[in-house]
Amino acid sequence: MNPFKTNPVLRSACLLALAATLTGTPARAQDASPWAVRLGAAHVGFSTRADVQAGGAPVPGADASASSNTTPGLELSYALSPQWTGRFLIGVPPTTTLTGTGTLASAGTLGKVTYGPAVLSATYSPWTTGPVRPYVGAGLNYTIVFRSEDGFISPLDVKNGLGAVLQVGVEIPLDGGWSVGLDARKIYVKTQADGRLPAMGGAVAHADVRLDPLVVFLSVGRRF
Repeated sequence: MNPFKTNPVLRSACLLALAATLTGTPARAQDASPWAVRLGAAHVGFSTRADVQAGGAPVPGADASASSNTTPGLELSYALSPQWTGRFLIGVPPTTTLTGTGTLASAGTLGKVTYGPAVLSATYSPWTTGPVRPYVGAGLNYTIVFRSEDGFISPLDVKNGLGAVLQVGVEIPLDGGWSVGLDARKIYVKTQADGRLPAMGGAVAHADVRLDPLVVFLSVGRRF
C-alpha cells in the first residue's frame, strides 16, 4: 500500500514542503535589505595648485602642496534598484600639511589643516550577478575644515570646500551578505586660505587653492 496515496495529511505535507522549497529562495531575495555598510581604509592623495597673493599682489611662481593621508572610512549605501546605489562616505578627520613650493619653497610649512571629507554619490552597476561587480558613478563632495594650525602663514584660516566627484569601483560578494570593495573617487574641489606673513612684515596673504584629491577606499562590507 502506498501511504502517499492513502494518507491525505502526508500528501498535503509533502506538497507544502515542495512549495516552500520552490518559493524559499525568491522570498529571501525579496526580504534582503537594501542597506549596507562598508568599513575600511581611505587614502587621500592631493593634486594641489595654488595662486598666492601677498599684500594684494600676486607672488610669481609661488605654489603649495598638501601631504597625503590615510584614515579610517565608513560608507553607508542604499540600493535604489538592482543597478543603482546611493552612497555616503565619511572618514575620521585627518590632518594635512601645507608646504610652500616654487618661489615659496624656502617658507617650509605654511600651516596644517584638519579636515573631514563627506562624499554623496550615486553609482551604476551594469552587472548585478557574478563574482565581480564593477560600477561607475558621480556625486558631490563637501570638505569641512575643523582646525587650522599656523605655520609660515599666521594666523591661517582655510575655508570649507564644495566640489564634484567622479567614481569607479568594484565589489566582490562573499557568503552571508559580506563583500570586499575597492573604489576610487576623484574630487574636484577648491578652497581659499587667508592669513598674514610675519616674516614679511605681517603682509596680508591670500591663496586660491585647488586640492583635487583622489580618494582610494579599500573596504569590507556587510548588508543588513
